[in-house]
Amino acid sequence: MKMLARLVLGLVIFDVAVPAPTPEPINYDSETYDATLEDLETLYNYEHLPIDQVEIERVTVMPSGNKELLTPAPQPGEFQEEEGEEESTPRLIDGSSPQKPEFTGVLGPHTNEDDLKRIDLTSNLISEIDEDAFRKLPQLRELVLRDNKIRQLPELPTTLTFIDISNNRLGRKGIKQEAFKDMYELHHLYLTDNNLDHIPLPLPENLRALHLQNNNILEMHEDTFCNVKNLTYIRKALEDIRLDGNPINLSRTPQAYMCLPRLPIGSLV
Repeated sequence: MKMLARLVLGLVIFDVAVPAPTPEPINYDSETYDATLEDLETLYNYEHLPIDQVEIERVTVMPSGNKELLTPAPQPGEFQEEEGEEESTPRLIDGSSPQKPEFTGVLGPHTNEDDLKRIDLTSNLISEIDEDAFRKLPQLRELVLRDNKIRQLPELPTTLTFIDISNNRLGRKGIKQEAFKDMYELHHLYLTDNNLDHIPLPLPENLRALHLQNNNILEMHEDTFCNVKNLTYIRKALEDIRLDGNPINLSRTPQAYMCLPRLPIGSLV
């Protein structure tokens, strides 16, 4: 097959015959292309293979044309192993899992944990705490013991910044004298619902929140929060004082709040 091309030289036009390119032969080297129709029936016949030699691969064809391989079909025996693992979990008679027992009784000395920074034992049945329970915890920052039956607090670490011992049974003698004096970094002190009859003094200078609601506090002195010898003293940090739910009348000691940024919440009558 020949193609005609027009060659322009100057003002003379010549028609030149150009041979068409010849494609290279493609060699399909495969036995399938040489097979007859009769051979194809046996070539793709899997019926003569035993069932245990046939491997099935589950494939999903994505819209883009790619193939995404799914999880292979489970082999015999896999379900039995999983069922065996489930049976190893202890069950109660009704089929439910057993719950962890509540911490009851006496809280003893804690082992030396240099990195322990928070303890939360809320809603247990703790009635007593060993005097050395927190002495070997130099990094303890937060202590939460609310909703227990504690009657006496032991010596507490001076590193604490957050204390919540609400809803216990501390009463009149449950807090040691000057228990919070050296806690210079203490910011929050929650002692609600403990039948306290006084405000535990002295309080750290950096204290921000003092919650004493629902106790039995009857009176407050002028120097409870302020410095009566320095009338220019202002206690900027202590902005949240809760005394509601106590029989105290806050209107009787107005001088006790002169240094505070906000008045305590409580009864004024």
